[in-house]
Amino acid sequence: MKKELPKIFNASQNKTFNNNSNFFYGEYRNHQTKLTVDDLFKPNEIYRTKVKITLKDKSIERTIIGRTQNNLITLNNEIIPISDIVEIEYD
Repeated sequence: MKKELPKIFNASQNKTFNNNSNFFYGEYRNHQTKLTVDDLFKPNEIYRTKVKITLKDKSIERTIIGRTQNNLITLNNEIIPISDIVEIEYD
């Protein structure tokens, strides 16, 4: 009971495939790296945001939990004047 299998058409592939070049398997963060103070407190952002703040004289890493008119409030109850901030980045 030997039967031959049907022949299968096999077309030659003479072109380059690059349709998977845009995929990334891993964690993707859709956040900006450089922010403004207003970007930190948008309604869809997390309440506690860990950021790297560059001030006029130094660079610090803090967790921001609140804002007043002229200051940022950190998790350690430290007050950072907004006028001293040069740049804010996500950690």
